[in-house]
Amino acid sequence: MSSYGAALPIITAAAEAFRPARRVPVADGAAETLRIVQPGGYTGYWSAKETPYMIEPMNMLASRKHEAVVFVGPARSGKTMGLLDAWVTYAVTCDPGDMLIVQMTQDKARDYSKTRIDRAIRHSPKMADLLSLRGQDDNTHDKLFRHGMWLKIGWPSASQLSSSDYRYVALTDYDRMPDNVDGEGSAYQLGLKRTTTFLSRGMCMVESSPGKPITDPNYRLETDHEAPPAGGILGIYNRGDRRQSYWPCVHCGEFFRVKPGLGLFASLPSENDLLKLVRSADLSALATEHAVVFCPHCGSGADSREKNRMLQGGHWLRDGQEISKSGLKSDGGIHSSIASYWLGGASAAYQSWNNLILRYLQALRSYSSAGDEESLRVTINTDQAMPYLPMAIREESQRGELADMAEDFPRYQVPENARFLIASADVQGGQNSRFVVQVHAFGPHMEQWLIDRYEIKDSGRPGVGGEMSPIDPASYPEDWDMLTEKVIKATYRTTQEGQELRVRLLVADSGGEDGVTENAKRWWRRLRREGLGDKARLYKGGSAAGAAILKRTRIGSESRKDVHQLLCNPNLLKDAVFNASRRATDGNSRLHFPTWLGAYFWDEMRAEIREPNGKYRKIRKRNEAIDLCAMIWAGALHLGADRINWDNPAQPWARPIEHNSERESSDERRARQPIQKQRPAPKPRGIGKSDWSGRL
Repeated sequence: MSSYGAALPIITAAAEAFRPARRVPVADGAAETLRIVQPGGYTGYWSAKETPYMIEPMNMLASRKHEAVVFVGPARSGKTMGLLDAWVTYAVTCDPGDMLIVQMTQDKARDYSKTRIDRAIRHSPKMADLLSLRGQDDNTHDKLFRHGMWLKIGWPSASQLSSSDYRYVALTDYDRMPDNVDGEGSAYQLGLKRTTTFLSRGMCMVESSPGKPITDPNYRLETDHEAPPAGGILGIYNRGDRRQSYWPCVHCGEFFRVKPGLGLFASLPSENDLLKLVRSADLSALATEHAVVFCPHCGSGADSREKNRMLQGGHWLRDGQEISKSGLKSDGGIHSSIASYWLGGASAAYQSWNNLILRYLQALRSYSSAGDEESLRVTINTDQAMPYLPMAIREESQRGELADMAEDFPRYQVPENARFLIASADVQGGQNSRFVVQVHAFGPHMEQWLIDRYEIKDSGRPGVGGEMSPIDPASYPEDWDMLTEKVIKATYRTTQEGQELRVRLLVADSGGEDGVTENAKRWWRRLRREGLGDKARLYKGGSAAGAAILKRTRIGSESRKDVHQLLCNPNLLKDAVFNASRRATDGNSRLHFPTWLGAYFWDEMRAEIREPNGKYRKIRKRNEAIDLCAMIWAGALHLGADRINWDNPAQPWARPIEHNSERESSDERRARQPIQKQRPAPKPRGIGKSDWSGRL
């Protein structure tokens, strides 16, 4: 006898589709239904007690007057919990509608589904009761509920963001998504299009910390709430009503704007002054000293103990809107179909002011010592919720051409303050094969001077008519030995009479024509046999997204990877070079250029431009200068020059000249170098052997 399913559960499940929406604010609905279980942390229903600034943006997700909610905010602000997890829970339990959540990658979509959505369903009884009982309705990227709501968790692709209609669309970590999704337009344009069928009941939400660089270093803001021209989520924010948070002063009661960035900490010195302070200061003590917010009305300061009190009394105001001391808001300000919010890092509930400033100071120290501004960009983007203006672009807008900053110091001579030399060699192929060599002298704190630039065109192989054959690094392994003789064994005079300095490290390009890499490896192995292996490193650029500025690797054959190589991110290295070359004052990381360089050098330095994605694009044929500078910077980082205790260097090659391990007297150098026989003059064409012999 066949058994049949009971009708009552089926009818009960189907009845959910006819249940009317619960007309409650999104924040209230989430507080009743979203239960959080964090191992070793908070367990209980979601609450806005610690993040009161999230209540208004969350409730705006149910607005019939707006088509989109845009939220720009820092990390550790609770925006993911409030705008994604809570919104999903509200939609499922209070006002069902098909929903699409777009994460920045497919892997992130999977992680979000497993670690956030599945846990929310498992721990929230009302969510669990509404999930479809059929196994095929619950998988990683799709969830179907008993009332018919479909939740899809996807990633930015044309297939994910086209065709289907959704009442709700959420785009998270927007500035880490592609600017153009498969050639179809921005993720925001595509996501907003998916909700248009639902008219005023549809909603598109976009959230992210800023991630796009400022495109115009000479921008001027028209209003206080306007964001700099950076594109991405801040571009959408500017199209909205531009809401920012205002706090009441704990002393005078007047409201003041909690502007993004570190402007609230008015006692914090300027960035230029901080770059000098962070070299030797106790950063923790410095952060604590300046972690005080000042009221612009009465000038009084409030420390972190008052933060929660001001958070609880805060209000969001549209651009141009005003608020009285009693908390009464005016009706003025910008109106838009986009409700856009920008929360500064000082407001983040789960980030202390001390840590906010400390991360900034640590990043400044990293930039000051090594010219690496990646950590500075990250903390400004994610901790302060500010767009980043690269140092090279910032300083370029304030200074003239690099050639105008050239200084009058001699060629071939080590400056008085310098301690060691690093050289770089770029391989140029084709009909005019050559090594292009550049030498920099380094002093304390990575200050450096360009003291030599030349080309090696002749090999050590006999050629036609008594001349040496042109160098060919791709075809002749022995031609690489010219780098040993001309660069590694070279010395440069110092300001001390009779004392010279050897090159500490040569960084040689190992890419180019077929044969270059193999011949470079053979050359380095010969150096190692001569005991000079630590005097050279092969260089290879690899600008994959997120690549480290420098990684030490080994290359060789499949069975023997014995050749030392520096695998570097040329984009970050060039950022560091341009930052150093545009500094107007002596000291940390400044790169000094001499006046004896020709016009060719400055053309090569301008041969590449930095695009908004952080990559450099070549616009001129010859770019050796910037490549050579970048390789030398990589060599300095390899040697650990950014971490030297200059008062008492442990490295013998970083000590003053009189105690330096690379020092060599002029007499020692002459004794070391064999006497070169004078090369005979080339035989003129058209003269016979007897005639030529008679002329000698």
